[in-house]
Formats: sequence, structure tokens, C-alpha cells
Amino acid sequence: MKQFHSYAITRWFFCLTLLISAMAGAQVSENTQTQAPVCWESADCGLNHQPVQNASYKIDSTLLPLNLSKNTYSGYYTGNFSGLITAIHNRLMLSDTSGHMIFMNGDTFVETGFPPIPKTNVTLRDIKYIEKFDSLFACFHYQDNTDSTHHTSLGRLQFNKNTPVDNLKWSFIYDANHKEVQPDNCVFDVSDTKIYFIIGSLREGPAELPYAQDKGSSLGKSYVLDLPTGKTKLLSTGHRMSLGILARKNGQVWFTENGERGGDKLSFLQSGQNYGWPLKISGTRYFRFSKSATKDPVKDLRADSTAFTEAVYSWLPSIAPSALIELTDFHPDWDGDLLMGSLKAQSLYRIHLADKHIHSIEQIYIGQRIRGIHQTGKEIVLTTDEGTLVSVSVDTQRLDLNTALPLIPGGSLLSLCVNCHSFTQPDVTSAFGPALSGVYGRNIAMHNFAHFSDSLKKKSGIWDEATLTSFLLDPQSFAPGTTMKIGVKLKPDEVRKIVDFLKMLK
Repeated sequence: MKQFHSYAITRWFFCLTLLISAMAGAQVSENTQTQAPVCWESADCGLNHQPVQNASYKIDSTLLPLNLSKNTYSGYYTGNFSGLITAIHNRLMLSDTSGHMIFMNGDTFVETGFPPIPKTNVTLRDIKYIEKFDSLFACFHYQDNTDSTHHTSLGRLQFNKNTPVDNLKWSFIYDANHKEVQPDNCVFDVSDTKIYFIIGSLREGPAELPYAQDKGSSLGKSYVLDLPTGKTKLLSTGHRMSLGILARKNGQVWFTENGERGGDKLSFLQSGQNYGWPLKISGTRYFRFSKSATKDPVKDLRADSTAFTEAVYSWLPSIAPSALIELTDFHPDWDGDLLMGSLKAQSLYRIHLADKHIHSIEQIYIGQRIRGIHQTGKEIVLTTDEGTLVSVSVDTQRLDLNTALPLIPGGSLLSLCVNCHSFTQPDVTSAFGPALSGVYGRNIAMHNFAHFSDSLKKKSGIWDEATLTSFLLDPQSFAPGTTMKIGVKLKPDEVRKIVDFLKMLK
């Protein structure tokens, strides 16, 4: 852990140094391609690494009440938690970036016994078991010791009931040599007999022809590989860094992509398209307000405004989208929707599609950096950079009762609060009011809710019987200028009952 914290501090100091230089008016040549600070894009960033031990709670999404449980396993690791997740024959399997694979057995880890990827300096970026082929597929980077070149490769570990685990061997179905340039990421998914994958390119390369725009380079590109023939075809160019790709059951292939200052994308792959990086982006550059790499990008692309494909949806500011899955047989209200994780926003996003258009997006705050997502039956399992497994399932009891009010005697009186507050886990996504779960005994205005009035922020003390009673009887007298508006004049007896209910919302 000392090594991990040292690395996180180094990255933080590096980002801070760049920021100070920018604020001091340091001039950056338009022809100089520098590596942008991407601390939050890495699991090594050290952001919000706070242990959560066996926490269980309830949250309310728009359509479904949910049960969540968090189990922290960071003590098992000396470095990063295994953020890659899949399932083999209904056994949940995790892997870290070194390719160390383990099965989850209750609350313990069990070594898989699978052979390691037989390459040097392996950095595993994506791994999936595909039942149709009874095979474990992996997308990874490695460095060839013979000539020090950097590669991205697709590997396959095919199982056979007649072959002992010790005799299993990895085969390699794709390899790209990036020579002296180190790749940044790769993700893939399998549909029918095809593998769709994206090789990321945070590095921009030469100003006259960036890596992601150069068809002679495999960086910043998407491909499709035909498994029966082994042939690979270039699909699209202009990709930055994707942490999620999904081959939907209807044949569409969707992907997430991380921008710089905003411009995080959700879109689908189209053959022959150019998604713009780094010549045209949806957000802006680090430390700048410009949207392109230079004032004079590649002339033939700049002259044609239709040369770049717009994302279906872009986030401003950045949320750092990560893994992407399609829900199947989870619940009728969610089935067919996409579920996307995020690092910076620490939330799940439920995305309802209408063909190739987004009908709606719902943010569900989790409170940790979500790296991987896997659905197994009626349960969704998340991996986080904090070394935690998060389990998400439908709260069938509350759904059957069809009430968003607390299941306590007389809880219907809290219907006055439901328009602006939730009664479950604290939710930073609400712009109206903080969650009331655990409010009793909590410091006044000391919650992760972002929209407290200045008058409440100036109050000291905790929410107890006296302060809650005074606030509910006359919010404006308690904190002049507060945005709290009840809309009705509560009687003292009603306030007393509400305060009694709030005591039970732990």
C-alpha cells in the first residue's frame, strides 16, 4: 500500500504542477503535443479511496426501489483492486490489470488456476467469458522484450471438458505493433461470430497527423474481427479512450468514451466514420477553452465539417463513463436499457434507448468510482476503484407495496416531504433537497448535498428534536433565506410526529 500511495501522490503532484504552470501563463506551443493530465481516468488516482465494510442500504431510482450492499476487499490487495469482472459457468471472476484472475466464493477469493497470459509486461484492459464459445477472451497490452516495441493483443483461452486446467493454453487472434508508442486502453465485446474492439489513444502524436487520425496507426481506432476467418477490418477512426463497449442483441454496437474537460461520449459504432479526436471534441481541452488540438488541424478534415461523426450524447462537465452493459431479465421496467458506470460522477446511469436515439438518462448515485459492471440473474455486481464489490437488486418488498414512503407506522405523514427529499441512501444527484435517511443526529448542512442555502451553512449544531422542530414549524425564522418551503403550515402535533419518524430513518 505504501507503493500505491506514493504513486498516487506523485500523480497528484504532477497534475498540480501542470495546473500551476498554466495559471502562471506558461505558453504551450500549438505544435507541441503534451500528455494531458488524466489522473482521474486511472485507478491509481487515489480519489476517494475510503474503506466501506459490509454496508447495506436502500436507494430509490425513478422506477424501482433498490437494495445495495458494499463489501470491501482492499485488505486482500497490496495494490489496485481487481476492477475487471466477468462470470464463467455462473462463477463470478475478477481480474486485475496484471492478469491475476480469481473466483469469488462467498466473501473469499479462490485462485482460478488458469494459465497466465504468456507475454511480457502484460497490462490487461478487458476480459469477458463468452458462453457460446466456452472461451475467455482478453484484450491487453504488452511490451516485446526482443525489440522493446509496444503491442495491443486479443487473446483467447478456450475451455474443453476433456482438457485439464493445467493444459489450457492462450491463443492470440490479433496483434498490433505500436512500436515506440505505448497504448492507453482497449475494450471489446463479442456478437455472434465477431469481436468488436477499440484501441484508445490519449497521446495525440504529430500535429500534422495525430495517431487517431492516421490510418497507418492502430491507435485511436475501432475494429471488427471475424472469428471463423481471423480477419480484422478497420471500422472507425478518431477515438480517444473507451472504457466500455457493448454489442447489443439487436446488432448495434455502442461505446463510451472519455473526453478532456467535458465531452464524454455515448455513441454507436458506424463503419467508415471519424469520431474526431483530437481534431474535434465535444468538450474543451485541458486548461483551455478551445475544442481542437491546434488552430489549424489537418486541412482536408478541417475543410469538411461533415468529416466528423457527432456523439449520440455528450456529458458536460465530465463524468468519466466506464463499463457498459445491456440489461436482460433483471426487471421488466429496466430490461433492454443500457447500464453505464462512471468514475468521476461515481454513479450508475440507466439509459433508455429508442432505436439509435436516447429517450432518457437516469443518474443513480453510488458514491464510489465504478470500474466494472456485470449482471448475473437478478443481481448487478459493480467493481470500484476503492476495492469494493457493490451488489444491486430490486427491493421487491417495497415494490410490491408500491410506496416510496418509509415502511414505518404512520409514515404516510412524510408524504409532505417526498417531492423534494428521498428517504433512502443520501443522494447527491438531487437539486431539491438532501436525503432524510440518517438526518437525525447529523450536523446541520454537513451532508454531501450541494445546494444548501448560505443561511443553513452558517448554522452550527446537529439536527435533534429542538432544531428539527424549530425548523419545521417556521423554516424562514430558523434560517432566513433558506430554500426550504413546506407549502403548508404544520401543526405542532404534526411536527412532533414527523420528528419521531425522522429518528427512525437510520
